[in-house]
Amino acid sequence: MSTVIVVGHVNHDQVWSLSSPLASGSRITYSDRVVRLGGGGFHTGTQLAKLGNNVRLISNLMDDDHGREALAKLQASGIDTGYVTLWPGETRFTEILLEPNGERTILNTGGQLRPPFAAPEPVRGDAAYLNALVLDDGLVASLRTIPLVISQFPLRSASNRPADIVIGSRADFPGEDTRGIWERASLIAGPRLRTLVLTDGLRPISLYDGKTLNHVTPLKQVSVPDTIGAGDCFTGIFLHGLLHGLSLELSAERASQQTAEWLSERACTG
Repeated sequence: MSTVIVVGHVNHDQVWSLSSPLASGSRITYSDRVVRLGGGGFHTGTQLAKLGNNVRLISNLMDDDHGREALAKLQASGIDTGYVTLWPGETRFTEILLEPNGERTILNTGGQLRPPFAAPEPVRGDAAYLNALVLDDGLVASLRTIPLVISQFPLRSASNRPADIVIGSRADFPGEDTRGIWERASLIAGPRLRTLVLTDGLRPISLYDGKTLNHVTPLKQVSVPDTIGAGDCFTGIFLHGLLHGLSLELSAERASQQTAEWLSERACTG
């Protein structure tokens, strides 16, 4: 059993399923509204735990009913929550407006300063996954000792972190070529960076090592209106494959297929 350190948010997503696309000045109805756990720490951590890994989550929750219920759910899924900090205060929902075509608008409270991700002691593991902006110096030092580190591509100002692989969505870099995205990833991950992974919806996944660009075509494709969490699910399965000795290409292929199955199952169960 591999030990994976997962650093990321556990959010309470309030998802509004809109009956029509957003439009300026319009009146819009919604067909459903549901609150569920989300965030990179939750989706990736639960996928890795489901696949049989020993997951240690570094995250922050509020010390109220919502936070404590989330903590209990994480523990029930087999995640080690010893590094999850409960902070005094009230949980604030992340509002997600989901259009019928799958487009989503995410609303977060402005001006809310989140504490940096930190652990009370040096952490060790076989691998680590980061989906976080600000990391404290002690955590960054611990990452240097972990053999495999994967980071989600931070889209805002973020702490530098030693990472072997950076994963992002090509949709977040409109008009940029792969080489330019690689250079931006290198500024964040430093000299350890060896692979940039770019997902692209139903289109082929890009794997780039700074010189050679390879593509992996998804074996199974699904079209569902709700793809929230799909990227985090993909990353968990992808990391699991690498830990079991699979190549980058085969890990990406399996992650794409199993993520499609996860999306289909969620769409059927509601």
